[in-house]
Amino acid sequence: MEYYAKSGKKILSQGEIDKVRNELENLIINLENEFTETDLKVIKNNIAHLQDTKEEEQKTLKEHQDDIVKCAEMFFLEYGEYFTEKEKCLVTEACRIHDWGKANLIFQGLVNSNLIKKMYPDIKRDTQIPHGFLSAVTISKKEFKRLSELFSEEDFGPFITAVYHHHDRDDCYEGPDIRKYAEKYYLKQIKEYLGKDIDKLYCSNLNKLLYRNNICTPKFTVDSKIWNEYLLIKGLLNKFDYTVSAGYEKAEIAPDLREKKLKKNIEVYLQNKELRPAQKFMMEHKNENLVIVAPTGSGKTEAALLWLNGEKGFYTLPLKVSSNAIYSRIKTNYSYSDVALLHSDSMAMYLKEFEQDDTDIDEKYNRAKMLSQPLTVCTVDQLFKFVYKALGTEILAATLKYSKLILDEIQAYEPRVIATIIYGLKTIQEMGGYFAIITATFPPVLKKFMEKYGLSEGMQYQFKDFTEKEYQLDQFPRHKIQIEKSEINIERILEQGSTKKVLVICNTVSKAQKIYKEMQERTENVELLHSCYIRRDRAFLEEKIMLFSESEKPGIWITTQIVEASLDIDFDILYTEMCTADSLLQRMGRCNRKGRYVPEEPNIVVYDNRNGVGKDRVYDSDMYDRSLRFLHEYENILFGEELKTVYMNNVYNPEEITETSYYKEIEEWLKRFSTIHPAEYTSKEAKVRDIKSITIVPEEIYDKKQELFEYGIDFLRKPNLRKEVRSIIKNRLEDVTLSMSIYNKFPKGVDRDVIGSKNGRNIMDIHRARYKYDFDSENGKGAGLLLNEELEMDGIFM
Repeated sequence: MEYYAKSGKKILSQGEIDKVRNELENLIINLENEFTETDLKVIKNNIAHLQDTKEEEQKTLKEHQDDIVKCAEMFFLEYGEYFTEKEKCLVTEACRIHDWGKANLIFQGLVNSNLIKKMYPDIKRDTQIPHGFLSAVTISKKEFKRLSELFSEEDFGPFITAVYHHHDRDDCYEGPDIRKYAEKYYLKQIKEYLGKDIDKLYCSNLNKLLYRNNICTPKFTVDSKIWNEYLLIKGLLNKFDYTVSAGYEKAEIAPDLREKKLKKNIEVYLQNKELRPAQKFMMEHKNENLVIVAPTGSGKTEAALLWLNGEKGFYTLPLKVSSNAIYSRIKTNYSYSDVALLHSDSMAMYLKEFEQDDTDIDEKYNRAKMLSQPLTVCTVDQLFKFVYKALGTEILAATLKYSKLILDEIQAYEPRVIATIIYGLKTIQEMGGYFAIITATFPPVLKKFMEKYGLSEGMQYQFKDFTEKEYQLDQFPRHKIQIEKSEINIERILEQGSTKKVLVICNTVSKAQKIYKEMQERTENVELLHSCYIRRDRAFLEEKIMLFSESEKPGIWITTQIVEASLDIDFDILYTEMCTADSLLQRMGRCNRKGRYVPEEPNIVVYDNRNGVGKDRVYDSDMYDRSLRFLHEYENILFGEELKTVYMNNVYNPEEITETSYYKEIEEWLKRFSTIHPAEYTSKEAKVRDIKSITIVPEEIYDKKQELFEYGIDFLRKPNLRKEVRSIIKNRLEDVTLSMSIYNKFPKGVDRDVIGSKNGRNIMDIHRARYKYDFDSENGKGAGLLLNEELEMDGIFM
């Protein structure tokens, strides 16, 4: 009997192709005005290539097994230096045996029903026991040890657990259940498939599993060395299995290990410039873990990319906007096309890059998700899920073992994320991966937590501070601070705005809107940017503020903390509400960013009014108070990079902040990660950032775009559509929405029902909101979503 690995790929019939073509043509007719020129090109390209899909020959189980082993072997030919011989053997043997269980008749009946019905007309369709469970009890511990003289008894648990759990399945079967099933559907077949006598299954292997994925089995912790070995085997097994199942031969695309194209391109880019101290240091310490503190304009990005030295890398940033900018910079400035972008909106960027007859958008996106490119720009949310020990996240840790990880601006993260990163870095370091933290400020409390969890300076990593005076010889102080214990002085800002580029940063959207409205009554030369604009309008404003920053025109921009890290802007003077030290220094980086002048008068005016401070608010009150107290020491003097480091070190002195909620939250999450049991979290529950928010569309926008919502959501329900077309529709819908944070209760002015929900199934989780939306798309003026102004609906104030 021939055994198969999976069902044959479904090929659309001519009738189905014609139907999809009609649906796409109707989509253009009905929503043409909603699409960009690139959108239309992508849709038309889809129509042109509908007939291109060819029938794929169904793979036998032996062919599939050989393909995965070959994929592993080709991978180790390229990346073998990162692994011991034992590690390579463990992974390769796991690839060889993990699908043996597919030989069972119930599985074969699913992938080749005609043959099974013919050969076994009386077969019952019992519930299938997952094939990974069967594979894991088909080999004994003695047989395992005979596979390689390198294997020890200690390796059996991680190995067999990786095979058993290589798919995320509920684990509710015990030995007698498996034996009974195997006698009916498996033992005879696996003997035939392997061509050897198998008298029994080794159900006692269940006792060797590192964990069980059910609620009945007692939870227990696993030694980190054993767990890391499991992460490696399971992660790479999944990686090679996904690669082959998707129709690819190689798990890694265009490795840069030998040619070092990116490094050479950056050296060409910098050829007429002397390397900065941070750049020289990172190049010289390319085989070490690093924590680098360097000010804005010191070439941190190039330094980090040179540190990669052609090795596989991940470049992480706090925000999607920042990730997009670095991704574009690497492709454009450094002429490096083998870079991937990975975050929740990355498909939108790939669609923007579409060129005529480009048929591989979907492939680019899929390969990015499979972590296949030599360099991936992403957010930490994509990589650090593995700290939750959730099934399906092992591939992340395994890939980081042979990679270098760059973490940009670690101080910008909230305590939970900082704890996630620290715990994750320890795992990466133990597995053999490398990391480099590059940041303008590095709070000493982070160094303390790193040391507490096994990452000590001088041992696991090297620390270098380039804000010290000896490295600032060609850098002049850019800032002088003045502190006002009052509300923002509108008169003063209006006066300055007539001759200078003035940036105002408020701690809350409501305060920014209030000041904007007051200034609008006095001048037309004022603009507003915050998070409560729909995505389309926010993008317009972000581009507008960057163009303004590059111009010579005076004027005023009122913003919130969204400009702290995501936008490369440079203003003459900054008026800001007081916040915590990390955010304050980020805000200062938006003023005199390029060091165009040495300030004689204060160019940073800080207002101590406690807006947005306190429990469940934007800023923790303890850290706010410490930040303000130490800031007074630097008032009315030139505030250079070295002093900023001293300031941060004082505010985040680990000996003095142990009772603050900031410190306690990091400590609590680190303890939680240390005690998490395997499979306690699902991959969906393993969220690096627990952002409590909903997506809304303002009622006035919905009224204008009702056809887009009704036709677009209905279109997304249709079958057989390619991912890029679905993404276009989703992007156009998301363009007219915004994310609203929710805290203790659901907002009163937002409908609980999701737009277009049918039978409890949601295509897009978008809610209509009855708040007024103020924006003129022609001139970019308007306050955005007004949460204190609900619309009247049919004469009734809702």
